[in-house]
Amino acid sequence: MPDKPIINAHTHSFTSVYVPPFLAKTIAPWPIYFLIHTQIIVGWIKKYISYKNSFKFPAKGNSDKSWDKVYAERQKRRRKTLQAFNFKSRLYIYIPWRILVFWLSLVASIYVIEFLSWILNLDKYIAQAIFKVENWLSSLNLFFDLPLWGKLIWVAVVIIFINWSRRAIWFLVKKVFPIFSSILSPKGMALLERYLLMGRFSFYGSQKEVAQRALFQLPPGSKMVILPMDMEYMGAGKTKVTDAMLEDKDKKLAAGWDESDFSNTFRYQMRELWDFVESRRKNDGAYYPFLFLDPRRIKAEGESFFKYRVVNNKMVLEDCFVKTYMEDRKFSGFKIYPALGYYVFDEHLLPLWRYAVENNIPIMTHCVVGVIYYRGKKKKEWNFHPIFKQFYKSKYAADSFPEPMLLPQTKAVDIQSNFTHPMNYLCLLEEVFLRELVGNAKNEAVRTLFGYTNENTSLTFTLENLKICLAHYGGEEEWTKFLETDRDVYALSMVKNPDEGIDFMKNDKGNFSWSKINSLWHDTDWYSLISSIIMNYNNMYADLSYIISKPSIHPLLNQTLAKGADFDEQYILYQNETSDNQKAFHLKGRNRLRSHILYGTDFYVVRNHNSDKDLYAQTRDALDKEEFDLIARENTHNYLSRT
Repeated sequence: MPDKPIINAHTHSFTSVYVPPFLAKTIAPWPIYFLIHTQIIVGWIKKYISYKNSFKFPAKGNSDKSWDKVYAERQKRRRKTLQAFNFKSRLYIYIPWRILVFWLSLVASIYVIEFLSWILNLDKYIAQAIFKVENWLSSLNLFFDLPLWGKLIWVAVVIIFINWSRRAIWFLVKKVFPIFSSILSPKGMALLERYLLMGRFSFYGSQKEVAQRALFQLPPGSKMVILPMDMEYMGAGKTKVTDAMLEDKDKKLAAGWDESDFSNTFRYQMRELWDFVESRRKNDGAYYPFLFLDPRRIKAEGESFFKYRVVNNKMVLEDCFVKTYMEDRKFSGFKIYPALGYYVFDEHLLPLWRYAVENNIPIMTHCVVGVIYYRGKKKKEWNFHPIFKQFYKSKYAADSFPEPMLLPQTKAVDIQSNFTHPMNYLCLLEEVFLRELVGNAKNEAVRTLFGYTNENTSLTFTLENLKICLAHYGGEEEWTKFLETDRDVYALSMVKNPDEGIDFMKNDKGNFSWSKINSLWHDTDWYSLISSIIMNYNNMYADLSYIISKPSIHPLLNQTLAKGADFDEQYILYQNETSDNQKAFHLKGRNRLRSHILYGTDFYVVRNHNSDKDLYAQTRDALDKEEFDLIARENTHNYLSRT
C-alpha cells in the first residue's frame, strides 16, 4: 500500500464569489436575511482580519524594519503614554471617560433594540421596560429621540470604536430580544462559521491559492480531490460575474478561454479550476478535479451542457460541456449536492449515470444534513417520495393498498434530509425501483436508453455498478445515534450480523416489505444504512470528510475498519485482480466495508475546527498503519481508478 500516494478524497477550493448572496434565508427571519448579504459580510470580515493583522505586521513603508524593531517602537510609545497618565489624570479623566463610554453604549443599545422591535415586534413587557428607561434618561437629558440616520451613526460609532461595548450590546440584544436568538441558533452559528471561513480564504485571489493551502499540509507527494459547487438553483439569490473576473478577459481569451466561460460564475469556476489543475498535471498530477452536476442546469442549458448518441449500445458524447471537461480535459469524476433541492435519481441525471457506469466514473454526493441546502419553499410534489410507498388502510374497505410515502417536513432545513437520505440510492441500485423511475420519465429517450419495455419486464441496462461515495458518512450525529440506540431492530443488525448488515429488500419472512422500507427511512440511523449499503452493493463508498474532526467517532471508526470473516481468503482474490476498479468486488461483508471507506477532510469547510495537518496527525494517531494506509492510499486509489 505505501507505494500509492496519500489522497485527500474531499476538498474544496471555490471562494465566496461563487456563493449566493442570501445564505441566511430560512435561518434569519424575514427581512433580516436581505441585510445579511454574503459578499458584504465576507467583505466586513476581510476588513476586520486585515485591521487585526495590521497590529502584527509592519505598516506600509516600514517593510525594511524587522518585526522586533516595530514591536519595540510600539512598546516604547505605550510606556511613554502610561508614564504621562499619572494618578491625577486617571482620577479626573479616566473615570469620567468610562462613565461617558457607558452612557454612549447604553443609548446605542436602546437604539438597536428599538430597531429590532420595529422589524420583529418586541414582547410588550420588554417594550414597556425599555420605554421606562427611555423616559428616565430623557428626564436627565441623557436620551435623545434622534432621526433614524442619527441613531445609525450613533450605533455605528459605538460599535466601531468601543470594543467592550460591542460585546455588551450583542449580549444585551440576545438576552432582551429572544426572537433574535433564531439568528444565533446552532444553524445560525454554523452559517456564521461559514461566513468567517469565506472571509479568511477570500484573501487568496484564486482557487489555485486555496487548493495549495490544503495540499501543502499533507506529506510530500500527496494528492487531493477538488470538488466545485454550483449554488445557482438553491433559492438563495444569484451569483454575478464580478469586475475582477472580467479584468483580464482579453488576456484569458488570448490564452484559450471561450466567451462562454464568462457567461456565468459556474462556468468561470470550472474553467479557472481546469487552468491550475492542468498546469499542475504537467508536474505531478496532484489534483483530481470533479465536474459539478445539477439537473436544473442540465435542463436549462440542454444539449449545450450534455449531448450524446448511442453507438453499438454504448453512449458516445457529442460536443457539449460534459464532453469538454470529462473527455477533453480529463476531469476525474462527478460531484452532486442533492440538498440543494433535487433527488439523486432526477430524470435529467439518469443518462449521465449510465455514462458513468460505462466509463467507471466515480461520483461524490453530499450525504448529511448541513448548512448549505435549498432555501426556497417546499414544492407540492415534495410532499411524497417519488418511488417509496406506504400502506394506507381505508375505513371503508377491508384491504389496505400502497400509496406514495408521506414526507411531512415543512421547514427548508428539515426538507433537505429527504434529498440527502442514503436510501435514495437504492432507487438507482435496485432494478425494480430504477425500472419505475425510467418508466415514469417524461423523455422517451431515457426509456430507450435503459431498454424499458413495461413495468413487468426487466431493463436491458441497469446501474447496479454505479460508483458513488456518500460524503460525510451521514454525519457525526448519526454515528452517535447508532451508539445510543438500543431498540431499533434494524440498527442491531449491524451488531448481530456484522458481515451482512441490513437487508433492505426482504423482511424476516424473506418477502419484500414497504413497511420495512418506511421504518428504515424514518427510524434507522444513517450510519447503519450507509454501512449496510456499502456491504450489500459492489461499488458504494463513504468518506470521513468533516466528521474526521470529531474525536468521538474514533472508537466506532476502529470498529468499522475491523476485518471480517474469511478475510485472508478474500484478500488473495483481491490482490490477484488486475483491475483496480474491481478489486473490492472480491471482498464481502465487513471486508468490503473497510475497503470502501475514504480519507477526506472537507477542507476548507472544516478549518474552524482543525487544520488539515492537525486532522492528518490525529487520524494517523487514531488508526494503526495498515488502517490509515487503507483509507488514505489504497481505497481512494481504487475509487478514482477508471480501469
